[in-house]
Amino acid sequence: MASSKSNESSLEQVYDLKGETVPVTLAVEDELSSGSNSIADDKTFLRVQGEENYVPIERWEGRHRFDPSFEWEPAEEKRIVRKIDLKICSWHFIPDTILYLSYYYKGRELPARLAWFWTAYQATSIVGAFLAAAILNMRGINGLAGWAWLFALEGTLTGLIGIATYFYLPPSPYQTASWFRGKKGWFTEREEKIIANRILRDDPSKADMHNRQAVTPKLLFYALCDWEMWPIYAIGLTFLIPNYPVTSYLSLILKQSFGRFEVNMLTIPSYVLFIINLLVFTWLSEKTNQRFLVALLSQIWCMPLLIASELLPGEASRWVKYTLATLLVGTPYVHAIHVAITSRNAGSVRTRTVASALYNMFVQASNIIGSNIFRTDDAPQYRRGYKVLIGICAYNIVLFLLAKWFYIWRNKVRDRKWNSMTEDEQRHYLATTTDKGNKMLTFRFAH
Repeated sequence: MASSKSNESSLEQVYDLKGETVPVTLAVEDELSSGSNSIADDKTFLRVQGEENYVPIERWEGRHRFDPSFEWEPAEEKRIVRKIDLKICSWHFIPDTILYLSYYYKGRELPARLAWFWTAYQATSIVGAFLAAAILNMRGINGLAGWAWLFALEGTLTGLIGIATYFYLPPSPYQTASWFRGKKGWFTEREEKIIANRILRDDPSKADMHNRQAVTPKLLFYALCDWEMWPIYAIGLTFLIPNYPVTSYLSLILKQSFGRFEVNMLTIPSYVLFIINLLVFTWLSEKTNQRFLVALLSQIWCMPLLIASELLPGEASRWVKYTLATLLVGTPYVHAIHVAITSRNAGSVRTRTVASALYNMFVQASNIIGSNIFRTDDAPQYRRGYKVLIGICAYNIVLFLLAKWFYIWRNKVRDRKWNSMTEDEQRHYLATTTDKGNKMLTFRFAH
């Protein structure tokens, strides 16, 4: 059933308001429960108890070393187990969200929606700064510490959002009718057909598997062996590292020069800059149809800031240090661009499902690497750490250019093969080929 652009546009607005509401809300929930900037995170949990109780993160993460005489404190055991439980339960969240949104949006529409997803995720940090300042003042009420009130109130909010979302979230755009969402659902039968046609015209492979069909071990193996997705995984392993240590240690860095309340307030501009750059650079990548080159700008943004931070004298003004740290934290966050290109270049539901999870695993691994660059013996200037970050940033610049070249090369190879066929050979190929997804000669990689 053909649909006009006006029909598609009006439908897009409907599920921007309804379908996108849930992932954005879940982004807030995920950030409240276990995000990298969450108050519940190890570093921040220790920070809110007071500077005198702050324990450098290296001392927490270095306890994997074998020591026959070492024993965990009971409180430490509970914290580590709780953190592991949170990560096990939440790391699937982003791949699931990507797959879910791909049923609603075309390839070119997905990056903008993912950008809003991470905007909501990061906006929680801004709200959280104000909430923390207010809730921590509740210390002593009913005999509870301020951090205990923080856990209780944020945990309650997270739980309520999760329960409401369980009922509100439809399985797909074609299964929206329920007692909670209304007996008629969000769309009419005609609108559902329009949605299906616009999505399948953009990517026919989305009809290969339904949203309740499991990926078999054989399909999982094929997806893992898809070497044409490997450059994206390589980027995921390192592209966030150049500004990750400063982002992770921002509060500690600021505490060297500012008070606790000032620190909470001074982190807000970096989050605002983060959001602005996220939306602008994601829009720019689709506007120019240059995804890897736009993503490369994030490394070019970081490089002079890292060099300046490494060369900055120890007695430099605290406001100069603050400005450099704020600009580093506000580095263009091109994660939405990478996630969208992972989904787009997968070419099939099975590969998209596995590739999104694999990409996220590499990103999580980059956080582990980034957490171990600033070390106690390098504090407080972290000269060695900044040199390492400069090297990684230079490596990323080369990596982005190589990834761009790789996908241009793969597209040219397929162009030559396809154009060398006669029309009859092309029709025969389409009718008889066993190639699927991004292995089809008609598939072209986005870059």
